[in-house]
Amino acid sequence: MLKQKIEQGELKPGDQIPTEAELVDQFNVSRVTIKNAMKILVEDGLIYRIAGKGSFVSDGHTSLLSRQSSEHAELGLKIGLLLPLANDEFVIKLLQGIEKECRERNVLLSIRFAMEQPEERSGIQAFLQAGMDGLIIFPVDGEAYSDAILQLKNDGFPFVLVDRYLPGIKTNAVYSDNYRGGYIGTEYLIQKGHKKIGILSGTKSITASSEDRFSGYLDAAKAAGLKLEPSHWLTRLDEVCFSDMEATKQAVKEWMDAQQDLTAIFAFSNGMAVVVASIAAERGLAIPEDLAILSFDCPPLRDLQGYFFSRIEQQELSIGMQAVRLLLDTIAGKTDLQQIVVPVQLVEGRST
Repeated sequence: MLKQKIEQGELKPGDQIPTEAELVDQFNVSRVTIKNAMKILVEDGLIYRIAGKGSFVSDGHTSLLSRQSSEHAELGLKIGLLLPLANDEFVIKLLQGIEKECRERNVLLSIRFAMEQPEERSGIQAFLQAGMDGLIIFPVDGEAYSDAILQLKNDGFPFVLVDRYLPGIKTNAVYSDNYRGGYIGTEYLIQKGHKKIGILSGTKSITASSEDRFSGYLDAAKAAGLKLEPSHWLTRLDEVCFSDMEATKQAVKEWMDAQQDLTAIFAFSNGMAVVVASIAAERGLAIPEDLAILSFDCPPLRDLQGYFFSRIEQQELSIGMQAVRLLLDTIAGKTDLQQIVVPVQLVEGRST
């Protein structure tokens, strides 16, 4: 196809190659086929890419430059990032890690935000139409797998999930060791003498992060011989409208009022930890004397003594950077599907 046109002189050095969308229509093949063909032409030195402008036929000089470019042929690569609104510390640091790695590797990064699956679907479609070479996706919460993500997998389009994975479906993913975080957090509270531990989780998502944290809690509690009391768990909080903070706070209040024997609460998100602390203050409860609070992730609250909350810390920067590296390896065809599990650690603050 294109290779013949270049070799026969129909396309001359400096000529711009049609866009991927135009080539799909012209040759009646899939976008993945076109991407793979373009990748081979770049590797063979027949074409080169310029970020924001497109692909062009090489001459001898540009062919040499193309071969001397990075091992991923990253010059001119475009990747799309789809994530929730950057309104908490985890997402902000994750974004910083992704942007840093893209900048160092001369990769153009485009960002879209999605809070629900319809927005995620339209964002993925927009990125595909824009000719992105690969995608990094922070999956939104949902009770079913995203059909848009499943379609990417079926099409063989390069993508990496961050923070979460899809149980039972093999995809590239980079995420924290959530099971370990749930286990060591619970073990720590038990070692502090707590036997009545509340679990607070705000998602009913099919993705695995909260489920893995809860599994870690269960195993640690069983190992210590604790009696499991489901009334001590508020694990489907978004069924009362998670986006409405007043409704959320009211639901947590009612749960805490009904479970006054709790001596510690393990909140699976930093936002929920702050809600619990606020309610405790309204009730006149001293932290940690009357109620200990452990947070997954660190709420951005600090004073002259440092951060207040004891927490399970994630390596957000590392997750972001490793996601970019894995995606570039995938685009280059240098790796099989991988799931990279990033370690977590417990950091003691003043809330326990």
